[in-house]
Amino acid sequence: MGNRTEPTLLLISRRAFYPVHAAVLRALATTYEVSVAVLGAEEQELPDVHRSLGWVTPDELREWGIRVELLPPSGADWADDAAAIRNCLAGVDPDAVWVQEEPVDLIALEVLAAYRRQRERPRIGCAVCENIFQRGDLRTRLRRRHLWPRLDVLLPVAQASLAGVRAVGMPRSIASAELVAGIDAPTDLLLRAPRSGVSDFRIGFVGRLVPEKGWADVLAALVELPGTSAAFAGDGPDRDALVAALAQPSLGGRAAWEGLLAKDDLWNFYRSLDCLVVPSRTTATWKEQFGAVIADAFAVGVPVVAFDSGAIAEVVGDAGIVVPEGDVEALTAALARVRDERHLREQLATAGRARYETEFSINAYAGKIAAAYGLRRRSSAGVA
Repeated sequence: MGNRTEPTLLLISRRAFYPVHAAVLRALATTYEVSVAVLGAEEQELPDVHRSLGWVTPDELREWGIRVELLPPSGADWADDAAAIRNCLAGVDPDAVWVQEEPVDLIALEVLAAYRRQRERPRIGCAVCENIFQRGDLRTRLRRRHLWPRLDVLLPVAQASLAGVRAVGMPRSIASAELVAGIDAPTDLLLRAPRSGVSDFRIGFVGRLVPEKGWADVLAALVELPGTSAAFAGDGPDRDALVAALAQPSLGGRAAWEGLLAKDDLWNFYRSLDCLVVPSRTTATWKEQFGAVIADAFAVGVPVVAFDSGAIAEVVGDAGIVVPEGDVEALTAALARVRDERHLREQLATAGRARYETEFSINAYAGKIAAAYGLRRRSSAGVA
């Protein structure tokens, strides 16, 4: 169990080496009375928009004093994954298990199966990020019904995610935390400064270029917003459609696509904006989840205007403007307000930064994980 004077927390996730997860592990080990271990996949297929954020190596985590175990490479048989999970659980002997996978995922179910007859320990928590889940066939439903009660706590990114998993049978008796998510913003991050020598109001879009992310709604609003320009960062199947749309005469050359940006460049992109637009649209199979771009903008002090899709309203809180989903006229009016009312811009920037610090910073994220597992702060906690 590592250092027997402290409880051991084990993170299990295919994306355990994602920068935000690595940062939270380090913050937990530094700030709380806990030994930290991780079981993750060294190589992980990621969408381009996520791959641009980087990947922490197992050796980096080991240098921080974190025990690292590896899942088999992508493409291995599930039996190999299951064996790796069982071996890791036996070797680490954790007091707490944090599963950063969906409760419907085979990894989560395998962990629960390993402890289904062992109720007292470890305390098991599971992330919930999606908000639309499939019920599955009868065998799947029976397995979930048998194993899910072994969960001690759910770690949803938003209430929409919690509602989604409960709709397919998750017991309401299982405790849950709130807004368990965050972003890995640089510690020396500079807040957005007024752009000198620039008269136009610059709005931005960051994300996958797919219809449900609403990039076309940004352009529709831009047509009605004189004195405003727009910039797009991201990539996806709609790239060619976006590039073609940028050339329409009604835009007068006021919009540009800047491609898929590495995270360092993306922070500079955010800082160049006067407002971030998040016009996500719900489909039959998807609705907006945490929306990390919102937290990114808050971290830099950039106001956010968004559609009320999925978890957006909960994530934004009172730190941005949320309008009815699909109402481009309301979206345009909200952007015009932010453009024309300097006091409102400043108020939203201040509120966004405060919301980032209290809800979505690494320290806040680590604090929510610690609270879910009853971890105590070190008497002389360092800085993560």
